[in-house]
Amino acid sequence: MSNLASTGRMQMRYIKESVYGTTPGAGNCRNLRITGEGLNFDQTKEESKELRSDRQVGGATTVDAQPSGPVNFHLQYGEFDQFLEGALQNTYTVFGTNGVGATFTGTMATGTITASVATSGSSLFTILQQGQWFRLNAPGGLNDGKWFRVHPTTPPTSTVVTLDASTPASAEAGIANCTVATSRLTNGVTEASFSLEKNFADVTQFLLYRGMNVGKLSMNFSAAALTDCTMDLIGKDMVRAAATGLPGTPVASLTHEIMNGARGIGQLWEGTTPMTGTFVKSMSVNIDNNSRGQKALSNLGNVGIGFGDFDVMGQTEIYFANGTLLDKFLADTYTSLIVATTDVNKNGYVLTMPRVLLMGAKVVAQGKNQDVMAQFDFQAFSDDANASAAYRKTLFLDRVGVAVVP
Repeated sequence: MSNLASTGRMQMRYIKESVYGTTPGAGNCRNLRITGEGLNFDQTKEESKELRSDRQVGGATTVDAQPSGPVNFHLQYGEFDQFLEGALQNTYTVFGTNGVGATFTGTMATGTITASVATSGSSLFTILQQGQWFRLNAPGGLNDGKWFRVHPTTPPTSTVVTLDASTPASAEAGIANCTVATSRLTNGVTEASFSLEKNFADVTQFLLYRGMNVGKLSMNFSAAALTDCTMDLIGKDMVRAAATGLPGTPVASLTHEIMNGARGIGQLWEGTTPMTGTFVKSMSVNIDNNSRGQKALSNLGNVGIGFGDFDVMGQTEIYFANGTLLDKFLADTYTSLIVATTDVNKNGYVLTMPRVLLMGAKVVAQGKNQDVMAQFDFQAFSDDANASAAYRKTLFLDRVGVAVVP
């Protein structure tokens, strides 16, 4: 009996490219945990337009091609970090080593964390940005494993981190071997491309997609559900072979637990503080780089990928309890939004959009025996009025956790 390919035998792998559309010849590729995919190599074939007396068509030929499609996945800590960088077109500013700073002896007050001696090097407190989220590891202390936010207007010094009033610490002193765990990513203009390969092991077939860029990224946070994401890719070309086209030995995927809507920093933050008086049922954040394939003579596929505006839009569904957000929608009042997701080991991500406008609103009673929900469409914009150029951004993504991330 002949073998027929099964999804149970497919493995996706990838490696980051240093040159667009060129798979590196050295290094190790990595396995990727996905829930489904739709990558395809679309070819446009055009038939002959010749006039013939027998009414027949002489043939057709390929005139264009483009690899593109979605990759679906559950959000897990660290597994998709290179693609998150690709979506935001930037790289993480990593605190300490692999996102964990050097140890210090700490004294915690309600609004501050103080190191007994000045921090230094890559663990210097002043590297932390205003509004950045981090995890404090304080073995044996009251604050061990807690998430804190750096005060949004008071920058850290070499010895003191002033905390946001909405993330207070428990007072304690002389806690040895404390560490801060965090890395920050924000939107930029540095493009990144990848070679992705689908290995159908049961039929020994390999489809290698080269020059793949993250055109879009969608992150969906929902109550009583896993945190699901989709990235839409666009690239240069695709080749099929009976052997892998990726270099080295595949590195196993990370083993962190899948994140879900039941875990996070608590309520959605709106207007710089946790939302009170109601609860959020769901929220989606959608990034669109407005990508396009670039064509040229004597080349089948895309010679490059062009990018337009960095658009961040989304939607949130909230139990209707007051008119606060509806009033902001009606008055065109800008606000800010913060949403987070974690795994069971308190590793996770915080998305901060400092300048958001509610673009649509809907409050309807759909039928009997149902909760009334307020649904808001929003768009994030560059925080151009910020006094510091480093903060004039549309989106900040803080990676919070203690695990070593490759």
